[in-house]
Amino acid sequence: MNTRAGITKKVSLSVRADDLKIIKERARRLHGGNVSAVFADLILAIKRQEAWAKAEANLGGTIAVTDFERSEIDRELFGESPRRRAIAKRRGR
Repeated sequence: MNTRAGITKKVSLSVRADDLKIIKERARRLHGGNVSAVFADLILAIKRQEAWAKAEANLGGTIAVTDFERSEIDRELFGESPRRRAIAKRRGR
């Protein structure tokens, strides 16, 4: 079995049969059948939620942002370069 030593850990978990069917369908549709990739997507979503909750707690309440602002925050958090529109907006254009 090909593993990524030191990067990943193998775990065992139990899910309902109908949930497993949905997970496998998503894996086939989006990740060439790779079920682990579906869980990686879920973990990424959890990381985003946790980071957002931490930011709200640090700022003392709910943060209201537009969809555009949220996508720009995600881009910055995950190391993507900002879009030209965001750069122009910051420069006041």
